[in-house]
Amino acid sequence: MKSPLKDLTRDFNCLNLLKQKMPAGSVIHSYLFYGGELEFGLSSDQRFVCAHTTKYVIYEFWNCVLKNPRHIYEIISAEAFSFENENMFAILQEQWPYYKDPYVRSALFFLLNRYSDEGLISTGKMEKNSLNPLCLATLRSFKAPNFHLQHDSESDTLANIKVATNADYILLPVGSFNYNLFDHGKNQGFEIENINHKELHAVLTTTLQDRKWALIYHYHPQVANLYQDYDLTLIDKHGRHTNSADNAKEIIIANF
Repeated sequence: MKSPLKDLTRDFNCLNLLKQKMPAGSVIHSYLFYGGELEFGLSSDQRFVCAHTTKYVIYEFWNCVLKNPRHIYEIISAEAFSFENENMFAILQEQWPYYKDPYVRSALFFLLNRYSDEGLISTGKMEKNSLNPLCLATLRSFKAPNFHLQHDSESDTLANIKVATNADYILLPVGSFNYNLFDHGKNQGFEIENINHKELHAVLTTTLQDRKWALIYHYHPQVANLYQDYDLTLIDKHGRHTNSADNAKEIIIANF
């Protein structure tokens, strides 16, 4: 099932290779959940996925979509709900979480995501032609078999990973690597869930060394170096396995 959201932070093409590593019937707990393209791809093909987020706004949006996607579609399609004004877009980026109705908030979540050139909700510049009939149709008819959504009340993602239970595999679609040099004090959107990459490495290679886990990054040589003792699968821009670091766009790191 295709996700109705636009996720430019985790725009991976590795689903087919991931399926080869996590066979049908597997129970997968996925963290840092946002757009869900990989998670829905796995769950729609006979994997059982429990997706975790520490951000309530993400949980609320997907919870509403899973319960009544047509209602969100109807709100978005109402003439009074349309906007093409960039000033209004900027105002809504700051105020959308404060609307009282959860389905209105979810409709704004969807619209801001589709219009934002960053694919986020609280940041990005407005792209006026990003809302199209295909993404609206995907939203209206959305279903997710074999999928469970969980809001982790503990804000520390690493703490939540440590207590993952009943999972054959732990999946972390991380996205881009960085050195976390400017995270402290940085103004973040309501939906942003950060991860400290070196701390993540420490948790996976010590506390969770006996669990089966897989990370997905946009390719970065530092990631390959950090996890050089593990199974590394390099992936090119077409989603195919490659042995060339020069052609690699993504990397799957697994301890199994």
